Amino acid sequence: MISFRDWMAQNVKKYYRSDFRKDFFTAPELDRAFGYALAHHLAELVEGYERPALLELGGGSGALAYDVLSYLRKHRADLYSRLVYYILDFSPKLVELQRRRLGEFQGKVFWVESLVPVQGVVFSNEFFDCLPVHVLREGKELFLENGKQVWREFSTPRLGEVLRRMGYEGLSQTVELCLDCIDFLQRVAEHLLKGYHLVVDYGYKAQEIKRFPEGTVVGYRLHRLHTKVQEGMDLTAHVNFSLLEEYGRDFGLETLSLKSLRDFLLSAPPFVEELELLSRSETPEGVERLSRLKTMLVSMGDRFKVLLQRKLQDS
Repeated sequence: MISFRDWMAQNVKKYYRSDFRKDFFTAPELDRAFGYALAHHLAELVEGYERPALLELGGGSGALAYDVLSYLRKHRADLYSRLVYYILDFSPKLVELQRRRLGEFQGKVFWVESLVPVQGVVFSNEFFDCLPVHVLREGKELFLENGKQVWREFSTPRLGEVLRRMGYEGLSQTVELCLDCIDFLQRVAEHLLKGYHLVVDYGYKAQEIKRFPEGTVVGYRLHRLHTKVQEGMDLTAHVNFSLLEEYGRDFGLETLSLKSLRDFLLSAPPFVEELELLSRSETPEGVERLSRLKTMLVSMGDRFKVLLQRKLQDS
């Protein structure tokens, strides 16, 4: 018998060692405008730092790093010359892909196997949704035994404590708690000596949890969403942003903003410029890129949120 959390953790680890890129794509792979928008915001945050560091959690195909660095090299040359870019990724296949894609940035990009001290920004795009969750319902936790669901007592008292703190006690629905998110957030805060933590992911706030009575765990295979999860899928769960805000305060992370991806993108001049340019384009490539930008704004615009936290210096 194994808890759903442990089963999910094992399968996510196994999945990212396989040839999985056929199953999904992320915003950076849709269009470079996403990376340009993020680069603009990152530059605004660390402009005054003498030797700023950017640490990306989960580098994916390397597309985001490539676009961020390309934008900074061209438009913020002074900042680019001063910064260092770290990528933390647990997938050997992805690291190999990233190294090939980022070859022209040799000496600027470095790969790390664990968190390193940072003065700058620790950021991620679709990272926290891959961390395993405990699945709870009416005082019981979901376990698996020979492929069958079994509901038992909580595997750790921490689950009850988090339920109470988040105000989820008494809910007659499935509740997912990501203790791994809390623990990882604490490690981020400990390594963030000065600066910011920025999270881009799909998720919800605490008061929205009733929108998901059966929970949010799903699997992706060949770009199709599956609510009945199995081994060999990309397993994810919506990020509870209120959880990151609540426990972030314990770790000295002050929430500066939580906004929709749409608002985040439209507040970045490089994205708006790309959008306006492409809206006037009549080339097949321009029309296709405009369609992808609309996907970010419409299909992903409300589902995805952007959380910005600042490390308090007296913590």
